[in-house]
Amino acid sequence: MLDPSSPVPLYYQIKTTLLDQILQGRWTDGELLPSESQLAETCQVSRATVRRALAELQREGWVITRKGIGSTVAKPKLEQDLLRFYSLARSFGGGPHRVSSKILRRDETYADSMLAKRLGLETGGLVMVIERLRHVDEEPIMLETSYLPSSLCPGLTELSYLEGLYDLLETTYGIYIARAEEYLQAVTATPDEAALLEIPKDTPVFLVERISFSPQNQPVEFRRSVVRGDRFRYKVELQQN
Repeated sequence: MLDPSSPVPLYYQIKTTLLDQILQGRWTDGELLPSESQLAETCQVSRATVRRALAELQREGWVITRKGIGSTVAKPKLEQDLLRFYSLARSFGGGPHRVSSKILRRDETYADSMLAKRLGLETGGLVMVIERLRHVDEEPIMLETSYLPSSLCPGLTELSYLEGLYDLLETTYGIYIARAEEYLQAVTATPDEAALLEIPKDTPVFLVERISFSPQNQPVEFRRSVVRGDRFRYKVELQQN
């Protein structure tokens, strides 16, 4: 029921009501929501008000609206907790989801000043580069590029299996990650990134940059990930001191 006397706009009341019903499972992913005209009649508002509510839900990734079809419930976003060290394979590979990768690049290069600073190397030092297009349930989710000092993991790019990179570093090279510094920001996908991730160009994405360190505080990896904002969200729990 809407409250016309409330200071909360009617479109926002409709949006939150629909979202509550989606979260409670009234409609599941892929299922069609009532039409604009049905919702307008039920809520006793204009179609423009309903359209704005649906546009807000689409902007936040809860529904997908297609002209001539209507609004359907979007797939639930993958959620990553930021309170502990994580990777895509470790977070989602052991549950109901299937994680896979397509190797786009695996070779050696020379560190420029940016890479050298992040990896604690001299400019021009040798660096392994592994670029992967990561999939969850066969859907492209992130474009991930890892840079590692060649001296730490010789022959890494020659290995046939590069799915769980952190597990591989532990089992093959005895390299363990003790901590990481991570930076997240919102950017728009470049045309090349959008094509690989199968999203429209200029779509908002997360840019996640990480420097991982060994127990001896030696930089082990610099990782740059471009993550689909429509399919992924990050969670942080905040507590009062």
